[in-house]
Amino acid sequence: MNKSIYALGLITTALAAGCASAPDDGGAVGETDQEMISLNGTSLNGTALSGTSTLGGSLAGQSLISVGTTGTSSTGTTLTATSTTAPPLSTATVVGSTWTGTASNNASVKLRIDRATLVASELWSYAVSYQTTTGWSPLCGLDGSSQPITAVPVAGSWGPVTDDLTSYTGGTTKFTWACRAKTIAKCVELGYKTYKGWTNQLQSCVRMLRGDYCGSGNANTVDGTTINLYDNVGVQADNQAWPAEAEWTPSGARCINSNNAGRWQLVQAKEPKCVKPLLTATCGASFSSGAVLIDEYQN
Repeated sequence: MNKSIYALGLITTALAAGCASAPDDGGAVGETDQEMISLNGTSLNGTALSGTSTLGGSLAGQSLISVGTTGTSSTGTTLTATSTTAPPLSTATVVGSTWTGTASNNASVKLRIDRATLVASELWSYAVSYQTTTGWSPLCGLDGSSQPITAVPVAGSWGPVTDDLTSYTGGTTKFTWACRAKTIAKCVELGYKTYKGWTNQLQSCVRMLRGDYCGSGNANTVDGTTINLYDNVGVQADNQAWPAEAEWTPSGARCINSNNAGRWQLVQAKEPKCVKPLLTATCGASFSSGAVLIDEYQN
């Protein structure tokens, strides 16, 4: 895979609460389809968009933090989502199943899988609803055609930090629904999959796309900003002659190129507190100093 331009998405920092509820019978339960896209975004060699939002699910003002790995099929059979060699869920047979999630206020949330979509290879996305007092609502909201936005299952959980889900805890006891077009899902679709050993790349990608230089959970970028990215394992390769912006690790930026340190200025005139000691004219030259990802930014 060598096409690595990834733009910082036209998305809001959170889906609004109170999306129109689906009828209690769910309507679309039982559907399955295929969606032919590449792991780079919406087309084989296209430019995709990223941004500041991470998971994207909204539950009446709360975020869905994680999902338990034991569910129940539509026929009452117990299901598990504990694979270490594939995504937590990677089949259409889970359509109609129910699961229990945990919201950011620690409340339990009943979830239902309404539709399965094959994205590419073993990667599936799912239309997921959560139960309310009046019926079922789409976890990831609706797209421009009033269809539920789907989500990809990601092993582990992302903890809330200043209203953003940016700190990652791995393992097979929980998994996460990452709404498509949000940062975590975009990084998975770029190829950074935990079950292939790319957990550090996934975490670094989330920091990078959000411009989270300090690793604090705070985004310092503008949705719609285009960057080029590549990594230390060859999932994404550098194919642009753009100036380097920063080197990234799961903790944030390892260094920032002092000759190309302007992306955060799109958000604020004052640089983030951590930026000054990270500035160096040689940042982005190689992965030899411990970088996991490098991004390039062209003003």
